[in-house]
Amino acid sequence: MKKILLVSMLFSATSLAQTAISVGQKAPEDGVFLTKEEAAKMIADKESLIEKHQLELETQKNKLETKAESDLKIAELKLDIEKEKNIAIINLKQKQIDNLYKELENDWEISGIWWLGGGILIGTVGSIAIFFAATQIQQTPSLLVGQ
Repeated sequence: MKKILLVSMLFSATSLAQTAISVGQKAPEDGVFLTKEEAAKMIADKESLIEKHQLELETQKNKLETKAESDLKIAELKLDIEKEKNIAIINLKQKQIDNLYKELENDWEISGIWWLGGGILIGTVGSIAIFFAATQIQQTPSLLVGQ
C-alpha cells in the first residue's frame, strides 16, 4: 500500500517538460534530460505500474467482498439453526406443559373426590366429638372447676 502511495505521489508531481532537444542544442533549463526511449519507457512503466496496482486493489477488494459475503452467509445459517433449535425447544416445553396440565387434571379429579370425602368425614367426626364433649361437660360441671 505504501508503494502505491509513493509511486502515485512521484508520478503525480508536475509532469516532465516534453520539449524535444537535438544534439548540440542548448537546453532551455537545468535538469536531467532523457532520450526518447528512456522517456517512453518511463511513461510505459508508470502506466503499467498504475494498472498493476489497480489490479492488485481490485483483487484485494474482491477477496474482501467474497470473505464478507461468506461470513454473512455463515452467520445467517447459524442464526437460522438457532431459530429452529429454539422453536423445537419451545414446542417440546409446550408439550411438557400440556402433559403436566393433563396429569394435574387427572390427579385433581381423583384427589378432589378424596378431599371431598375426607372433608365430610372430618367434619362429621369433629361435629360428633364436639357434641359429645358438650354433653359430657353439661352432665358433669365439676370437672371444669377441678373438684
